[in-house]
Amino acid sequence: MPFYPSTNTSANTWLINGNRVNGSTVPGLISSTLTWETMSSWNIGADFGFLNNRLTASFDYFVRKAFDMVGPAPELPEILGTAVPRANNADLQSNGFELDLAWRDQIKDFSYGVHFLLSDDRQKVLKYPNDAGSLSTWRNGQYLNEIWGYTTIGIAKSQEEMDAHLATLPNGGQFGTSGWTEGDIMYADLNGDGVVNSGANTEGDSGDWTKIGDSTPRFKFGLDLDASWKGFDLRIFLQGVAKRDYVFGSGHLVYWGNAGGVWNSAMFESNYDFYRPADDTWLGGGEPGCQVPAFAGRREKSLRTDALLGKCRLHPSEKLTDWLYFAEDINTKGRSLQSAYFLLR
Repeated sequence: MPFYPSTNTSANTWLINGNRVNGSTVPGLISSTLTWETMSSWNIGADFGFLNNRLTASFDYFVRKAFDMVGPAPELPEILGTAVPRANNADLQSNGFELDLAWRDQIKDFSYGVHFLLSDDRQKVLKYPNDAGSLSTWRNGQYLNEIWGYTTIGIAKSQEEMDAHLATLPNGGQFGTSGWTEGDIMYADLNGDGVVNSGANTEGDSGDWTKIGDSTPRFKFGLDLDASWKGFDLRIFLQGVAKRDYVFGSGHLVYWGNAGGVWNSAMFESNYDFYRPADDTWLGGGEPGCQVPAFAGRREKSLRTDALLGKCRLHPSEKLTDWLYFAEDINTKGRSLQSAYFLLR
């Protein structure tokens, strides 16, 4: 099964003897052993019918294994000098079930039905070349889409509470960083070594880094309801996922708010719900219902505006036509609001 590397040729920005010439990039490596994966599967099922088939049910359980599949590229020494090529280096098992229940009946001119479907499946790594047990890639026995993270104690409600927590971590504090203050998150030292970190980031030495969730959609279901009477009919269909854990990425605008840089940031009312001292005036306004930032910008002009909610007035000391209003590093290390940008016109 041949694979051929390809080059990317285009006009580059270098001038050679006064001319702009074409250039090509070196293609990535391709494994010479790359080939097709093989699979095996089996399933068992049963169908039932009761009460003259008004009530029917079916159940199916399956196991599917993929051998020599193309998994993540293995770790190789940096001396390779380029990206490690992917290869047939993993075995993966998928198993799950599907349950189908239905009821259908008719009472004179009225007929109705209920149809319920429930299914679930998971994927487990059976073999992968990760002898060190690194948590940065696949490892034997791992279920895909695991979420690893730290365990929180809570938010420090005062500087004294944070200092007392840090005093219990004499060997490096939280992640070896300083500047933790009230309003920041306190993380648990689960292994009791006096520092909160991920250890060697391996399965045998993960420090305080533990599995806290799974982003695989679990227990997918659907419910179909229908009824009819003398030419009139009604149908309702519902579907969903009963269990799934989710981690908001660093650029998620709805959750983090100001995460899109100077031109793409947005603020939502929920973003104002972050910890701050009771006497903090950061969310000021002066007018009833005003819930927006009030702090100095680049030109040291104190502003109050509510471009989002329309409840506050702008109070500049001079006329503003095109003025960049910004604030950076408002909060750090776990607090919701980190930066804010507004273009006032």
